[in-house]
Amino acid sequence: MSEKSCPDCGNPLRSVFMDSTVYLEATGKQPHWAELPCDVCEQNRVIAEIEARAVAAEKARLGRLLEDSMLKRRFVEKTFEKFLLYGAHRDRQGNVLSYTRGFADDFARHRKAGTWLLFVGNTGTGKGHLCAAIINRIIQSGYSALFTKTPRLLREIKDTFNRDSEVTQSEILRRMGELDLLVIDEVGVQFGTDTERMILYEVLDLRYEAMLPVILTSNIRNMKTLEKILGERIIDRLFEGESRILFFDWESYRRFQQARMTMGTAEPAAARMAGPEAARQAEKGSATPLKAEARGSVPEERRR
Repeated sequence: MSEKSCPDCGNPLRSVFMDSTVYLEATGKQPHWAELPCDVCEQNRVIAEIEARAVAAEKARLGRLLEDSMLKRRFVEKTFEKFLLYGAHRDRQGNVLSYTRGFADDFARHRKAGTWLLFVGNTGTGKGHLCAAIINRIIQSGYSALFTKTPRLLREIKDTFNRDSEVTQSEILRRMGELDLLVIDEVGVQFGTDTERMILYEVLDLRYEAMLPVILTSNIRNMKTLEKILGERIIDRLFEGESRILFFDWESYRRFQQARMTMGTAEPAAARMAGPEAARQAEKGSATPLKAEARGSVPEERRR
């Protein structure tokens, strides 16, 4: 019998002589030679299937991480590239953008160091956008994250006080302690009872003890007021290591746009897109270290 080659890859094909009595009786065939599938093509097919399953599993895992992060539809597509620089303070915006992008890109180090960030500024200045951009970036590297607003977090934990609750407070706290990054939005937007302050403190203290990264956002600029809400120990954590307080001290983007529309001078989106060149220009325009800028707005007794 002459040797044949695979029509797909050209490698020699093996054959086997089919003379099993059981097979011949079951099929009604006579003894004959049968070609076997190409070994090389079969191996490539198996490898391709394994790789395809791995890609599908990775996509599913990232999808679960994104779902678990609780980012709402408004924030799912927020990225650093889509962060817009606008108004008279583009240098400061670019500086904050550059730092937060670096935080996300170097998250492995910040995860190990347990870096904390506090974003302070009025509504509409981009705090939520950059929180979402950080989460979207680190999830692509396989890290877990959760984005929650303070009232929602307090409500979920307080709901566990009911006897018919399906989840216990310990289970929620354990979940808070397992995340690679916890983002708590709108700190200060709560009733301010002793119970609520204790709940928030317990969550943050758990992260502090475990040296796990936290990002807090707040509209409250007064550190004394924040200290009453979070506790001295938590505020003090923001001055350890590479932790930072970042001030979003510019007007709301929506108000900026409204003012320009009223004046009939709406700014083209392309001119405001925070691409790499915009970030580089912003870095050149502001030489003040972020931490130094943050410390300058803190009462004298808290400075080190």
